[in-house]
Amino acid sequence: MPDFGQADDSTLLTAWKSGDAGASGELVRRHYRSIYLFFFSKVGPDTAQDLTQTVFERVLEKPHEFRGDATVRTYLFGIARWTLVHHHRKHRALAETFDPSLDPLEIPEDVISMTSALAARREEVLFVRAMRDLALDDQLVLELKYYDGMTVRELAAVFETPRATMADRVARARTRLAEAVGHLEGSAKIVESTMAGLDAHMKAIRAQFAARLKSR
Repeated sequence: MPDFGQADDSTLLTAWKSGDAGASGELVRRHYRSIYLFFFSKVGPDTAQDLTQTVFERVLEKPHEFRGDATVRTYLFGIARWTLVHHHRKHRALAETFDPSLDPLEIPEDVISMTSALAARREEVLFVRAMRDLALDDQLVLELKYYDGMTVRELAAVFETPRATMADRVARARTRLAEAVGHLEGSAKIVESTMAGLDAHMKAIRAQFAARLKSR
């Protein structure tokens, strides 16, 4: 059996397309955690596990949909985004009216409580609350940029949009987050410190999510 530990993702997916179970297992191992965490703060641990499984099943069922014009990582996150949108539409009243570019996600109360409990500082609490008020795509743009370290080019691949347009979307998402923080907190100083520490706040919350995953 080939050793795929040092192979790049494209090589693994090519081998997966040929039916190599070892390649599929290695690809899932590499990306399972990040895809799971993508869903975790939106739907909770159990549904996140189901949706993560759905993403990899989609790749397994239709591996030839990957055309090679993006990385395997961005391809997986693109599938994850639409999996989340379809899940939300399926469980939402008036599902056909949900637009991820305009509408926030209806996050379960137990997930809201869990996420809020992970915020240790005032600015982190504000960040968590303000993020919930953003349209889903604004949330995902910021999370993928700051949680997962994606470049504008990678984000453009996930959202299937031109790079110049994506750069504008990142800037708009930050502006909307700042406005949402401002609606929650009247102090300009707190708003400024919340936005200045955005990267740190996101990493702190994500570290807590990752710790939860390890404990499962």
